[in-house]
Order: sequence, then structure tokens, then C-alpha cells
Amino acid sequence: MNKIFGSCHCGNVKYEISGELKFIAHDHCSICRKISGGAYTTWCGVKSEREQFRLISGENELSTYHSSESGSRQFCKNCGSHLFFRSPKWKEEVHFTRASIDEDLPSKPSAHVYYSDRANWYDEGGKLPKFGGASGIKPLQ
Repeated sequence: MNKIFGSCHCGNVKYEISGELKFIAHDHCSICRKISGGAYTTWCGVKSEREQFRLISGENELSTYHSSESGSRQFCKNCGSHLFFRSPKWKEEVHFTRASIDEDLPSKPSAHVYYSDRANWYDEGGKLPKFGGASGIKPLQ
């Protein structure tokens, strides 16, 4: 069985995912934008929290925020990393941020969700110039 490991930035919270992912998707909802500080949050999900998700460490380091009537999010109290989402809409599932996964995944995001709510400043199609390298500002070809 596949195992995927994830953690917060400071390493206080660590988790393990077993089995196949249900999805990987970019979420453009306004709540995700506000909480992440970006144009969207990339989420992964598993079908069964009880069977596929295990918190390895840091249970006492998690802070829960009820971001809406139908959803709660968990963050590391120390570093602030946004880690998990749960909702009665998806009762058996746990969703976790792609950015908190510690390794490459063989699959890429397959959808943009809440795309109708996307930020008007989102760089659709990636038309802006690209920079990188050690300085972060070297022009890329």
C-alpha cells in the first residue's frame, strides 16, 4: 500500500496517508484565498479518514478554526501551516494541503474547483514573465 507523509513547516505536526488519493484539485474559493494568502489552495483528499489518515505527531500542536458553517480547518499552532480541512459535506473524508506533503506525487491536480470565484488578479494561463534561480529573480527562458 502506498504511504505518503506530510508535515507542517516547523515539523511539529506529522501525518501519514495510506492508499489512493481521491483527488488533487486547486480550490479558488474566497475562504481558501484568505487563509492561504494566494490565488488558490491545492487540496488532496482521501475517501476514509479512519482508514487512510494517521496523525503521527503534533495532535496538541493543532489549532482548529471553523471557517464556515460547513467546514473546519486545522493549522499548526507554532508555524501557522494550513494543514487539514473537514466538512459534514464529505463526512468520511479528510482533505490536506498539497503543500504540506513532504514528497513528490506521481499525479498532478486534475481540476480547478470554485473556479467561478477565482481572484480577478489570478494569472490565468501563466502569461507573466518567469524568474527563478538561487536569487529568485533570474529570468528564465
